[in-house]
Amino acid sequence: MLKEERWKNILDYVNKKGYCTNEELSKVLSIPFTTLRRDLTDLSEINKLERVHGGAKSVKEKSILEEILDYKLTTNVAAKQKIAQKAIFCVKENETIFLDAGSNTYFLAQLITPNLNVRVYTNSIINAQVLANNGVKHIYVLPGRLKLSTQAICGVETLNAISNYNFDVAFIGVNAVDNEYNFYTTNDDEAEIKKKAIRCSQLSFGLADKSKMDSKSFIKFSNKKELALISDEE
Repeated sequence: MLKEERWKNILDYVNKKGYCTNEELSKVLSIPFTTLRRDLTDLSEINKLERVHGGAKSVKEKSILEEILDYKLTTNVAAKQKIAQKAIFCVKENETIFLDAGSNTYFLAQLITPNLNVRVYTNSIINAQVLANNGVKHIYVLPGRLKLSTQAICGVETLNAISNYNFDVAFIGVNAVDNEYNFYTTNDDEAEIKKKAIRCSQLSFGLADKSKMDSKSFIKFSNKKELALISDEE
């Protein structure tokens, strides 16, 4: 059997099963064990499958939406972590917090721990998952329509829900900040969420790394009178 044919048969079988042992592959596909191990190593090196102890499992192809999210959460990580470390000092015990969707708020969510005993309201599926993994007890995911590309929840239901609350502090994701400290985002629906959260909060902070400074985006949603900037700049 030619290598190309072996590889096709291996990948077809592994992708269909999800996971299988070396012994199973060797027996079902009639490939000698030593040849199979070499093929699995080669396929693993080009990321066609994943080798695990005693077998192999399929590599799930990422969708375009997953790629977008991964890019946002893995870009300017050091800057976003620095912003999160500054922002966490603005959180006091027993407060009620609005945590917006966005990559900067994602890194802040990682620092919110159960000992703070805060109530967190968020329109982000990802941030809610992070908080749950941290063991935060009081997590409230707002209702509304899910925007798949950012995993943000928005729409009329979300706005109506926010109107019912009075937050101690809000942390808002920002796409751009101009030189007069006006704040921008790229989406109408998300702009309305940010505006409403700011109006329903005693204090509001916009989180933006320096790559977003001195720039403008599609929609202006706030200014320096309403929103205090937390950035990685000194």
